[in-house]
Amino acid sequence: CRENTEKIKLEVKEEEQETLEIHELNPIIDEVTRFVEPVFSDSIISKEVLFYKELDSTGTVTPIPMDRAVILYKNMMRRQRVSSLPIFEVLDTNTAVLVVQGAGFGGAIWAKILIDKETLEIKGIAFEHKAESEGYGDAITNASFEDQFIGLPVNLNQKTFILNKSVNKSRGDEHIIDVVSGATTTSHGAVEMVNAGLQRYREYLKEE
Repeated sequence: CRENTEKIKLEVKEEEQETLEIHELNPIIDEVTRFVEPVFSDSIISKEVLFYKELDSTGTVTPIPMDRAVILYKNMMRRQRVSSLPIFEVLDTNTAVLVVQGAGFGGAIWAKILIDKETLEIKGIAFEHKAESEGYGDAITNASFEDQFIGLPVNLNQKTFILNKSVNKSRGDEHIIDVVSGATTTSHGAVEMVNAGLQRYREYLKEE
C-alpha cells in the first residue's frame, strides 16, 4: 500500500508539473491571440482556434503541439539565427501568424506578421525589441511605423520593402518605408528583417 501511495503521489506531482508548464506557456499564446483578434473582430478568437506548425531547415512543414510552438517562438526572441520557424495558423481562415527575427541597434528585434496565405497580403504586424533606445529605436513598435507594412503584398523572390534613405537604390518595385527619426540602424534592421524573414517562409507560403 505504501508503495502504491508513493507512486500515486509521484504521478500527481508530475501532473501538477505538467499543468504548471502549460500555464507558463499561456502568455505566449495569449500574446499571439491578442495580436490576431482585432483583425477578426466579428468572431471570438482563442487559443483553441490556433493550429501550430513548424518549418524546418529543409523546408518541411509539420504540425506540432502548442508547447513546441512556444519554444520556437521564444527562440525567435534571441539574436542567434534559428533553423526551425514557428507557424500559428488561424483555423477556418486563410491567415497565419509568422514570426521573423533580426538585429537592431541595441540587440535582438523580432516581429509577428499576420499574412494572407493566398494573396500574401500583410494583414497585421507587430514589432518587438530587446534593448532599443527609448524614443528612438523603440519607435519601431509604434503604429506610425508598423502601419506602413499593412495591406501590402509580399514578394517571395526579392526584397519587398526598402527604406526611404535607400530609395536611390530601389529597382522601382519595392514599397518605400519611412525611417524612424534618429534610428536609422534599427529601421534598416526592421525592414531587412521583414524582407529576409518572410522569404525564409517561402516553402510554406508557396504551398498555397
